[in-house]
Amino acid sequence: MSDDGQRTEALRTLLERRDLTDPAQGRHSMQELVARLCNAVDGRRHRSLRTPPLVPAAQGWKARHATTETVLAALPDLVAEEQDGLLLSCAGVVCGNRQQDATVLVAHQLDCWILGERASTVLSGAVGGAMAAALPGVSYRLLPQRDSRIGPGFRVDVLTDGQWQEVGLCGLLEDEAAVAAGFSLMLEPLLAVAPWVDYAPAAGMTQTVTSSRS
Repeated sequence: MSDDGQRTEALRTLLERRDLTDPAQGRHSMQELVARLCNAVDGRRHRSLRTPPLVPAAQGWKARHATTETVLAALPDLVAEEQDGLLLSCAGVVCGNRQQDATVLVAHQLDCWILGERASTVLSGAVGGAMAAALPGVSYRLLPQRDSRIGPGFRVDVLTDGQWQEVGLCGLLEDEAAVAAGFSLMLEPLLAVAPWVDYAPAAGMTQTVTSSRS
């Protein structure tokens, strides 16, 4: 199969994938996880972005590798509307490179960002409140880490069976016109350790699809 054919097939598979964060596609405990994480962020005005898991590319569209990409695309319009203090969230399916080959992992992610905020106290409060609400009694830690999308920030780890597991990032999201404080979290590992879930997430919650190399 040609590179274009592989890319088209990967996008088709991604679009056909059930989004467990979307109530319109059937109920799932992942929706409760998203609600707990978002509702814990200081009771602010909230706007949720619900879009297909695609972002513009040089030639048409490509699979998004993080819900952060959808948030970044929305920032210019929100800045024009003077939406400082707004909690902007985006939950949904993402397609992330797993290795330096043609294999990608389809999973679920959540971004929550408070527009116009730079204060470290706001950031730590948002992350701490969200983790306490979503994972009561579960230990977490923040380790300094630089990311290509958010710049200097922190890696978020949770303690699972005596081992630290990375579940996301937090920090300041900045582009030419806007700044926001918040986090980007992977939902499958959080749901797997959430004490209020009375069953283990199904093994089929993630799947692999084949895509051409970027």
